[in-house]
Amino acid sequence: MRGPLAACLALSLSGTAAFAGTVYIPVPDPSGSGGSSHVIQVWVTNSGTAQRPYAATYLEAESDGTKRPSKPTEVPVAAGRTSILGGIGFRGRVGMLEIDSSSTMSIEARLVSTSATGQSSYSTVPAISSENLFAAGETAVLQGLGRANGIGDITSLGVINLGKQASRCEIKVFRADGSQIASTASLTFSPLSLRHFADTFGLLGQTQVTDARIQVSCDQPFYAYGTVFIQTNSQTIFITPSASGASTLTGPGGDNQPPPSSSGAVVYTRPGLFHTATTGLPKGAFDIALDRDMSLKRLVIDMDFTPGPWNLSKSPNNHGLIWLYRGKFRGDTIANVNAFGPSKLTLKAAQNINLGPQESTQNETGVAWRLGEKYHLRYTYDAESSIVSVVLSLAGATVKSFTFPTTSPNRILSVPAHGMKVEFGHYPGQEGPEVPSYGWKYSDLRIEMVPY
Repeated sequence: MRGPLAACLALSLSGTAAFAGTVYIPVPDPSGSGGSSHVIQVWVTNSGTAQRPYAATYLEAESDGTKRPSKPTEVPVAAGRTSILGGIGFRGRVGMLEIDSSSTMSIEARLVSTSATGQSSYSTVPAISSENLFAAGETAVLQGLGRANGIGDITSLGVINLGKQASRCEIKVFRADGSQIASTASLTFSPLSLRHFADTFGLLGQTQVTDARIQVSCDQPFYAYGTVFIQTNSQTIFITPSASGASTLTGPGGDNQPPPSSSGAVVYTRPGLFHTATTGLPKGAFDIALDRDMSLKRLVIDMDFTPGPWNLSKSPNNHGLIWLYRGKFRGDTIANVNAFGPSKLTLKAAQNINLGPQESTQNETGVAWRLGEKYHLRYTYDAESSIVSVVLSLAGATVKSFTFPTTSPNRILSVPAHGMKVEFGHYPGQEGPEVPSYGWKYSDLRIEMVPY
């Protein structure tokens, strides 16, 4: 172990503070394939008005985390300040970091992957607490997983027993068509322990599989996560459990509710989760066919999306939300909406109906994105009023909104009978700042076309 955390973990406490809660952070093997490295960085911020300490403990995989030879040193953090941990982990080993802290502390972790050629990329690492753990008997579902033998993309599974006693967990693996891969595994876990199943699909004899899922259930509180190693840039990304349709959140009738269909309107829908961006399927695309040419006065898009980890392989990290167009890109784009990552942290929308090369109308606004939470996007192309309006909301409350002008001739948005195409996400290797949005989820699409 290297860096400031090494000394922190090597020393014992002379006196122990009363901590409000504990957070666990998975720690991968720092040494990766092909000469790559994978380093965890952790930020601990004290947002309180008085100095508070935290304590960090490294727990090696497969060990009984309730048995400690010593206690770690407390690290004081002044009010309003941030403590940064690096050098976490041991080469050739997998583990998890336990952080005990007060309720005024905010904890964030990031994985920095560096290829043998020096190219770096980043992935958010789950911080596991009482807010996102799975209770005994619940089921965690990890989706969009796979193994690409030709290009070397490899999925691994991590399961953490958060109970203070031994646990039994059942693990099931399924293909996208619902067929189960191998038999159900029933495994015993030590108290407060992590088990890491490297190259999970390889262990099951599957060398080529896409869009698979893993289901985990335990008889003690637990957490499950996936990692995907992408050989093309030596990046490792974390896959967190899927959101459940059993959510008790409801829209209050505000921004999340689509307007009633107008008389004579044509409505296209894709209900539920319709695309999760993976290395095997980075972009989702659908054709919207019509039975006639249409002259629209208004087109309204409603959709939900859940940001996954940021893909920082390019700057400024353009993650595709939706691209709706009626033909080719130039002069036919009705909506092109993108989310930008940490180097910008913005929402940008544009259109270029009947415009020439390099021309468009657009607007952009800053957004403090919350990864893993479901946002709602409403994009209204109002040709009649010559205005595009964009509203971004979260849990029924407006986060950001803006407008910009349309350019439809005679205030008519013409859509041919062959219809339109709609796409979600980007492909690897696209020109410009576009990056694949691995782990991002797209759901509940509704497009209403209102004719004159």
